[in-house]
Amino acid sequence: MELYQLRTFLVVAEEKGITRAAKRLFTTPPSISAHIKSLEDEWNVTLFRRTPRGMEITEKGETLRRKAEATLLAAQDLSNHATQLAEFLMGVLRIGLNSSATFLRIPRVVEYFQEHRPGVELSLSNSDTGAIIEALKDDSLDAGFIFGPLSDEAIVLHLLTNAELAIAVPKRWEHRMIADDWLQIAQLPWISSSDYCPFEAIADRLFGQRKIEYRRATRTNDDRTKIDLVRAGLGVALVEKSETESEAAEGSLFIWQTEPIRCDLYFAHLASRRDDPLIGTLKATVLEVWDIEEEGAPSATPVVRRINR
Repeated sequence: MELYQLRTFLVVAEEKGITRAAKRLFTTPPSISAHIKSLEDEWNVTLFRRTPRGMEITEKGETLRRKAEATLLAAQDLSNHATQLAEFLMGVLRIGLNSSATFLRIPRVVEYFQEHRPGVELSLSNSDTGAIIEALKDDSLDAGFIFGPLSDEAIVLHLLTNAELAIAVPKRWEHRMIADDWLQIAQLPWISSSDYCPFEAIADRLFGQRKIEYRRATRTNDDRTKIDLVRAGLGVALVEKSETESEAAEGSLFIWQTEPIRCDLYFAHLASRRDDPLIGTLKATVLEVWDIEEEGAPSATPVVRRINR
């Protein structure tokens, strides 16, 4: 027994004729007759009597008709439920944050998922670029934000912005600092990164262009620790500028004046998970809140446009 045979059975019962049923189902009378005969043979029941007025359903046929209607309704309900499950994403997304949640616009990402993807749990981890790259590769993170550049075919990058960096200096040294004097600032104790960090490479390049060696005194991968050490008067550090705004405003540190220093910020995930619905939805959401138009075809799981700004 097939569902299309049940559908034929019901249409013949409604139309009371083979020819009219064939027209309604866009098929031929012989096909309709074959479906009915197949059911009668399988069930060992006569479903219709042929009369001058057409096909008249039998008493047993009427009983089976009600069962057939219920079966088709249940099949449609099952199909609808399966479709809803396909659209209703479920799971956990582990996301690495290399800067403050506010700078990365994470509150708007969380807001979208709470409203439109309630079956998805977001697990946010504060980390740094180097650790996030390694965590993506060992599958302990699903996606993350990193500073670039990065050349790795295993990882897909989506450029979000060209972030501004700043050299943060203890407030107590402000009176003796000369703007854009790289030789002077190289002599101060620097708070650097202990693992891979693009900021470290940028600092190396800036001093290298001037053929100056700078003094690395302390290493840490945590930007907040760097800023705390700067506030304590223990060294200078190259950090993402927005991380220092509140401290600079309150006067606990100051930003050394020099040429603009910038570094690209990316959203990253493994290339092997490019077609993962969870990753696709997260990527589309992140690009939306950053006002980035994705190149190529639209995502199969598009974000509801115009997330609250």
